[in-house]
Amino acid sequence: MRYTLIILTLLLTFSCKVKAQETDLKIVCNESTKKDPEYSDDIIIKTCEFKNHLFKSTGIADYKGRYSYKYELFEIDKKDTIKIKNSDFFNQNAIELEKIVNDKLKTEYESNSKIPEISDCMKWIDFRYYKLNEFGISFIDKNQVEFNIDYGIGSACFNVSSSSIVLDLSEIEKYLK
Repeated sequence: MRYTLIILTLLLTFSCKVKAQETDLKIVCNESTKKDPEYSDDIIIKTCEFKNHLFKSTGIADYKGRYSYKYELFEIDKKDTIKIKNSDFFNQNAIELEKIVNDKLKTEYESNSKIPEISDCMKWIDFRYYKLNEFGISFIDKNQVEFNIDYGIGSACFNVSSSSIVLDLSEIEKYLK
């Protein structure tokens, strides 16, 4: 009887931990639009809640209807929602994640530089190593996180003015606080 109770307790504890982990990794996203007389196209606002944090991306279209996004990250506290840096969301091993994202960006940059149709635009990018706090972070589905970087080049090269690296949530789990 005593062993059965111990095993049952262990099973319940394990089951509760698995349920807690499933809840911790639940991502809830909402997308809405709003009109602003200053812009001809709607402004797109996407928010995602994940692990007591709110990821917000705001998309504003240029005169050709091409959207650029601004990213913000907030920590949801019991009393308030506080804007934080990306590095505040990740643990002390986040430098590894930063390196992974930069390596993927560099591979994409080098590959794109060889494409004749966009090689002239690629020359405008002063490619370098990007810090975690320079990325915009969003979710593209419930299991994927997207790291976005704006290279800050002109609208004539809009198609290569930014880049995104998509990772499965399971790939970044070990870097989360």
